[in-house]
Amino acid sequence: MIRGQAFQIMIRIVSSVVLSMVLLLSVCVPPGVAEARDQSKPVGNTKEIEELDHAAAILYRDVMDGNIEKARADVAEVSRWFGTGQVQAALSVEAIHALSGSILEVQQATQSVQASPDEWVKAAANLRLATDALAHPRQPLWQQYYKILKEDVSGLNSQFAKGNMKGFKVGAAVLEDHYETIRTAALIHGRTSEVVRADSWISYVKGLGDQQNADASAIRGALDQGNPTFNALFGREKDATALAPFIPRESERRAELAIGMIVLLALAYAGYRKYRAGFSG
Repeated sequence: MIRGQAFQIMIRIVSSVVLSMVLLLSVCVPPGVAEARDQSKPVGNTKEIEELDHAAAILYRDVMDGNIEKARADVAEVSRWFGTGQVQAALSVEAIHALSGSILEVQQATQSVQASPDEWVKAAANLRLATDALAHPRQPLWQQYYKILKEDVSGLNSQFAKGNMKGFKVGAAVLEDHYETIRTAALIHGRTSEVVRADSWISYVKGLGDQQNADASAIRGALDQGNPTFNALFGREKDATALAPFIPRESERRAELAIGMIVLLALAYAGYRKYRAGFSG
């Protein structure tokens, strides 16, 4: 029991550290790196898109600093730039819907008296990666999650091989949390069909993990589709068959799908802050 709790805490802390490093570096990048990312911008990139991305970066930084009053004003600035014609014209219908949802989540999190700082961070991170995907389509930050998600899939395979279904369930929730963080960014990047496939695969895997006596062959078959699913999402696979939606076998359709998301990243951030405070103290 103690070892299981320690394992979960470790996962949460590592997730928080990775997320914080990736996004905070996007706010304060060295000149050389900044120039390289500027070169990745398409010729048609507009001032409105750049301002939207900058506003989201400031918002994320203020949330990380715990300056929620300032963050509330930042949300208004993000919304203002999001509503401009040039930004709207650069987005697909799916991307507009997803990005507006991300902005609304941040707004609700920062305005709610019941929301925790962890919820603020998660919502701001999602938005930060989304606007970056629009501003830097050739070198978006969300692509750095490729290795993270592949390691999550590897972890699921490892837990299944050990027969540790509790660990499998925890791992599936962590994977889903990482995926949700980059989902809007992927839609903005034009990965609509790949996102649909990933949504289906993750829901199915979580449903298998929630079953009391899941069919081992069903789990094994689902896990075999993990790497191809994320290879397609991140554009690392040229095989056209990899883009086909993930559809479970008819005998596996009875798997109960999870209806809620465990927000481990929120807990991860809290764990990391406690760890950092203890280390600095």
